[in-house]
Amino acid sequence: MKKLFPILLTALFLSGCSLSPSAPITGTEEQKAEKLAQIIERGGQADCKVTNLSDNSVVQILISGKKIKMTGSDFGEGKQGTMLNDGVYTYMWSEGASEGYKTKIETENLTPTPVGQETGQVDTVKQTEGYDDETKYRTDCVRRIIADSEFLPPSNIKFIDPLELMKGY
Repeated sequence: MKKLFPILLTALFLSGCSLSPSAPITGTEEQKAEKLAQIIERGGQADCKVTNLSDNSVVQILISGKKIKMTGSDFGEGKQGTMLNDGVYTYMWSEGASEGYKTKIETENLTPTPVGQETGQVDTVKQTEGYDDETKYRTDCVRRIIADSEFLPPSNIKFIDPLELMKGY
């Protein structure tokens, strides 16, 4: 067993796993964003808090595989708003509401444009004009196990699909 321990420890290190159940994601804001994108791409799990440094408002983002849950400011109404993507539907609701919205995620219509066949030129200067740099936001993320129950919509809210309502018109 003593000979096996260093091998296991090395394997864990090389695979990018952590010995602790939670591990902070560190670096500059850009490096943290890249690491978070890699976690999402690999189907990993993370718990992030994005803080707007101008007003100290916080958005919590939970990620597990292709599922995501964002909870934060409801844009001026003083309530918390939540957006949940469970891989099939996107749900949105506000704190204290009895109704919310849900829309089915249509993945079969999404076909990536092959490289070299993009239409139009991209003006990178124009795209980055409104970019908020890392002096305006702080991102703090931790890799941790997130329970599947975090990605269940609340049962006390009636979810309405706006597309279903429009089918009658």
